[in-house]
Amino acid sequence: MGIDMSLNIFEYLGQLDQERYRTAILHAAPEKAPAVTAYVQKICERLDGKYLDLLDLFIRNQKLSSTIDRFNPEKFRTLLIEHSKDTSLLVVDRADFVLDTWRNRERQDFFRLLKSQWDSYKDGTKAKLIICFQTSQEIEALQILNSQGQSRVLQLSDFNDIF
Repeated sequence: MGIDMSLNIFEYLGQLDQERYRTAILHAAPEKAPAVTAYVQKICERLDGKYLDLLDLFIRNQKLSSTIDRFNPEKFRTLLIEHSKDTSLLVVDRADFVLDTWRNRERQDFFRLLKSQWDSYKDGTKAKLIICFQTSQEIEALQILNSQGQSRVLQLSDFNDIF
C-alpha cells in the first residue's frame, strides 16, 4: 500500500489564506470536467464559498453573451471582483471558453492578474480565487508560485478526495 501524497484541499486553502496573492488554477483533462465541478462545489459548500459557472453565466445572461467579443481580461477582473464580494472564496468553473476568445497578449494579461494582481492588500480582491480550466500545454507551462516557491497551478489529481 503506497503512501498517499495528495494535498489536502482544505489545508492548501488555509495556506493560500496566508499569501498576499490568493489565486490558484485547478485543471484537469476535459473528460474530468464533471469531477472538477463536483469537487469544487463540495469545497464551496464546506467553506461557505461562492461557486460561479462562468459558461452558464454567459449562456443565461444575454447582455454578457452579446459582449463576448469585447470581454477582455479587465472586464473579467471586474466580474471577478463583483462576484467575490461578501465571500472569502470564489471558485470560477468552466472558464476555458473565455481564454479561447483572447489573443495571446490578453491571455498573458489575465495570467498576470492571477499571478500578482489579485492582491489581498487591496479591497475588492481579498477573497481566495480558484479558477478551473481544462488541462492544456499553456496552463501546464504557467509559472505562478506562492511565497514558498510552490506552484499555484494544480491538477485535480494533486488533491485528496473529499466526502
